[in-house]
Amino acid sequence: MSAGAYTPLQRALHWIVAALVIALIPAGLLIEGYDPEVAARVNGALGAGAFDLIYDLHKSAGLTVLGLMILRAAARAARPPAPHDPPLRAWERAASRIVHLLLYALLIAAPVVGWIGVSLYPAPAPVWFLFDARLPLTPDRALSETLLGQVHGPMGVMIGLLAAAHVLAALKHAFIDRDGVMRRMLGSG
Repeated sequence: MSAGAYTPLQRALHWIVAALVIALIPAGLLIEGYDPEVAARVNGALGAGAFDLIYDLHKSAGLTVLGLMILRAAARAARPPAPHDPPLRAWERAASRIVHLLLYALLIAAPVVGWIGVSLYPAPAPVWFLFDARLPLTPDRALSETLLGQVHGPMGVMIGLLAAAHVLAALKHAFIDRDGVMRRMLGSG
């Protein structure tokens, strides 16, 4: 492992969460504010029950992200990233810290808010069709719809914007600065 590189566990968690987020955001935009016309079009294009399947997969992936992000936070606390070599400029370090902090916070908070919102509806919270993780909460559809539409949805948009900034910064470091920042997460020398 090269100096400053992340551990294999940290890299695996990063890339698995990244892949799940890439799937979660468009699925979330599709299911946002449940529209029967959208559901009918999705079912018409993909087959009966496709919309509900996408919704269930979104919930499963979201709960998986929650678990993986708790592991990521623990792994990062146990082994913080090594200093960059060469060092980043002060503004890059600050921007990186802010983006990472916000991503970690939102990637934990958004699934929690979604989980609570679904449980309040009440609707199933399937975990890969193995079990229902619905929280034992007193049903409250109005609060559920507020949490899902006005909190969880905007959090997803923020995650998408921060992830895009993160990717653009990584590409800048890889192709413009050529400073090894990207290699740290790829695990290459």
